[in-house]
Amino acid sequence: MKIRKIVTLVTISLIILVSISFLLCKTYINFNKYQVNYYDKSNTNFAFYNGEQQFKEMPEKNNLDGLIFSYGECDNGAYVEWNSEQWAPLIKNLKKSETKCSLHFGKLIELGKDILPVENGDGLYAVTHDNLEELSSEWNKTEYRFAGVNPNNYVRFNNEIWRIIGLVNVKMENGNIEQRIKIIRQDGIEGQKDFGEYSWDTKDVGIGSSDNIYGSNDWTDSQLKDMLNGIYYESSIGDCYKGNRIALQCDFTGNGNLPKGLNELAKSMIDKDATWNLGACQITTANQYYEKERETKVYSNGDITRPTEWSKTTDVGNKHNGVGLMYPSDYGYAVGGEVRNNCLTKNLDNYNDDNCSINNWLFKNTNQWLLSPYYGYPFLVNSVYSDGHVAINYGSRSVVSIVNASPVVYLKSNVQITGGTGELNSPFIVTLSLPEHLHI
Repeated sequence: MKIRKIVTLVTISLIILVSISFLLCKTYINFNKYQVNYYDKSNTNFAFYNGEQQFKEMPEKNNLDGLIFSYGECDNGAYVEWNSEQWAPLIKNLKKSETKCSLHFGKLIELGKDILPVENGDGLYAVTHDNLEELSSEWNKTEYRFAGVNPNNYVRFNNEIWRIIGLVNVKMENGNIEQRIKIIRQDGIEGQKDFGEYSWDTKDVGIGSSDNIYGSNDWTDSQLKDMLNGIYYESSIGDCYKGNRIALQCDFTGNGNLPKGLNELAKSMIDKDATWNLGACQITTANQYYEKERETKVYSNGDITRPTEWSKTTDVGNKHNGVGLMYPSDYGYAVGGEVRNNCLTKNLDNYNDDNCSINNWLFKNTNQWLLSPYYGYPFLVNSVYSDGHVAINYGSRSVVSIVNASPVVYLKSNVQITGGTGELNSPFIVTLSLPEHLHI
């Protein structure tokens, strides 16, 4: 009897060992030491995919199926950058032998071409600005904005879920108006449970651009700007402010359950040459906000004049890494469905009426900072309130107040959408194509 039990246990153990060995072998044979063009590191194994389909070899450049590189994943902390001219990956942060990297390929997806505008409902909407008198004709190029309750605009970025605001007009460092994909983190900084509440600025009178006890609405000199473009951008630990002038220590290293900042691949996709408009605004419609944001009217009192733009040249404190906030117009244009046309005629302080906010995917049932300051006072900015309307934060809500902050970035012109449907369970894939020659 004991012998039978022993035989049975041995047999079961052998079956388990064989199964594990088979699974390990099956997992490993998905990868091989295929030499990818000029990348000849022998300690890297590759596998190639188009969706669920696996290829034996990497698709050729200019292949008949129109596949381009989508994204790459590696173990051991390595990651992939892609050179479109060489048609080859550059494996960064390669530290361990036998590192495995999967390279994914797909078809290029263009907003406004492969994803067409809709007339109502959730989806992509075309927006034109040729009726705005104060803006030069350079701003008139048609933009594409995602709008509605829940459009398919989810995108995988920084190993997280972000959402695409749209393909928008941007003034570049050289003065040209170009178009860039603009994205926003889906759940603010710290996730859905704690959306990430911070003060815009808490500096006392006489410190930096603050001339009062309520802080400064100068984004180029603000503490929130410093945090987003400092410790959040760097995934490090440092000062943040939540309602008082005593600095707290915020940890964006991702240790434990703490929020994490940006990884190296995500940072390489952010366009730091994009200029952010800081024109001061009163409450108005989405179209008029768009115009005022790009004008030169700002708060001014004696020697104190706010900058009209945020760029490398106007930044204070060397913290310009391209992480900002959404504009009031971004929020206004995100309303969709049958109520869209009516809502676009409304001032944004009435977006809590006529179903404007509930048909707006940027409405989060919480207070949210916006980028545009108010020209009447040096400590007030526009913000979305928890009921969906936009207002100038007044009285108890100055820039010292604790309000949710959702990071927003522009992606470089050579960042492409190469896969996914935009649904939450199939987010768009963005990849950075590096045309310049890379040396290994």
